[in-house]
Amino acid sequence: MTESPRLVTTDTVRYGSLRCVSALVVAIISVVPVARPRTSKADGQQYSVVARTGAKSSGLISSEIIIRIGDTSVPATAIKSILDVPRNVAIVIDAGPDQVKVLSKEKELAVALVNELSDASTSFTIAGTGVSSKTQATTLDRSVAIEHIRDIAGENGEKTNVPIYDAIGSAIRQISLSPGLRVVIFIGEGNDGGSKMRYAELRSLAESNQIAFFAALVADHSLRGTKSILRYGWNLRELSSDTTGVFVENQKTPRAARRLSETVLGLRLIVFEMASRQPGRHRVSVSAQRGKRLHVQKVLVIP
Repeated sequence: MTESPRLVTTDTVRYGSLRCVSALVVAIISVVPVARPRTSKADGQQYSVVARTGAKSSGLISSEIIIRIGDTSVPATAIKSILDVPRNVAIVIDAGPDQVKVLSKEKELAVALVNELSDASTSFTIAGTGVSSKTQATTLDRSVAIEHIRDIAGENGEKTNVPIYDAIGSAIRQISLSPGLRVVIFIGEGNDGGSKMRYAELRSLAESNQIAFFAALVADHSLRGTKSILRYGWNLRELSSDTTGVFVENQKTPRAARRLSETVLGLRLIVFEMASRQPGRHRVSVSAQRGKRLHVQKVLVIP
């Protein structure tokens, strides 16, 4: 299977106490003592960006954060977690012919994630993708979500390209109708083939809907070629980096479930106010007190 060229559009049984989430430094984030020079006066227009926190930043408060959009710097007015806003999680599972041998592993990971993330404020949307794709109705019921996962059947026949971008895009559109934190987790081999949606359009759709995208590559073969160069899912790795998610490849189910769920649980909405800006894509950066780190979406899309 081959990857589409890059393009642009935007939106437990728990494993004990949460372990420290590795703080992967995102290039656009500058972690410095908070300074407030040239901070603009807020005019009441409210915006938000998706961020994730590490263990060292779990106690971060809004007064310690400055958001920079272009040449404008403003203080955060609130940090909202699952205690303040609902969470909407879509899980997209690759059930194409290439994945017959590992589909049970994919489904095992998906069920583990539902168990770890399930609570009264978290809804789930389950989608299976292969030569054809099907997205189930969103549900708050953990048992229904798990039943949807177990009902996904692998496709037989010749190995073929799978339109995973179309399936991910469909899941994004479905959860974009809901408020709060929006998360898409893809589980599969990683390369797209035959999608009507190109990668740039998928990225733009995710950015527009403030989606935190996660990818867990699962395959019965190596995902890397010579010199350890990633041959599968490289666009998904980029998308997860740009949208505050994480990317894992061929990890054992307990480890992958723990990494993904801990990161999802660390997601926050940072709310701020600033003067209205021109519609379009705006680069985002964040400054926090020394020793505190936040990973934020790289682009804010203003409609």
